[in-house]
Amino acid sequence: MLNPSTISSSGEIKRGYSQEEVAAFEAKQKANELRAKAAGILAEAKLPVRNRDQKFTSTHPKWDRIDERLKARLGDGFIIALLGPRGTGKTQLGCSLCQTAAEAGRKCLYGSAMGFFLDIKESFGGSGSEKAVIDAYVKPAVLVLDEMQERGQTPWEDRLLTHLIDRRYAAKKDTLLLSNQTSKQFQEAMGESVVSRILQTGGIAVCDWESFRTKTICP
Repeated sequence: MLNPSTISSSGEIKRGYSQEEVAAFEAKQKANELRAKAAGILAEAKLPVRNRDQKFTSTHPKWDRIDERLKARLGDGFIIALLGPRGTGKTQLGCSLCQTAAEAGRKCLYGSAMGFFLDIKESFGGSGSEKAVIDAYVKPAVLVLDEMQERGQTPWEDRLLTHLIDRRYAAKKDTLLLSNQTSKQFQEAMGESVVSRILQTGGIAVCDWESFRTKTICP
């Protein structure tokens, strides 16, 4: 026999439903709300379409371990660098991290080093301010900055990049830097200030396995 009325967690009276039915309905409703919120966050995160939409299946245990460790550290305020040759899934690791962050309701942003500097330069034309651009990259809880090797390494770029990372470091925001450089090349390019923050809060992971892009079409 159904209860004549049940009070929901919000205090609303549900007539003709048992407490278990109301609880199941509320759990489903909450799950739908979280999925909708995550979808909204990802829509603003600017993930590459290829990495956002494809179903990626790893074939290397080290990729899986890095993926798991990154997700386990969400919210720690880490700065981590993923280094290695092209095709090892570094971008996919970054997108996977953003997807998990979005499911937890954390704002995230995917970008590239070149894109960051182009956004800064675009502000010089009066369409915004340099500070507003930097603030936009500081704001999200998770920032993935890809293609770190694709920059001029000029003093101007070095200062801006160090400023961005320093602000995220101070605010304890998670930052993932991706590069095709070797560890030595990356550390020389980034400078002591940035590298010291990376080593303190997260470290460097080398993605040195075979490329996922290299596939044999015909045996």
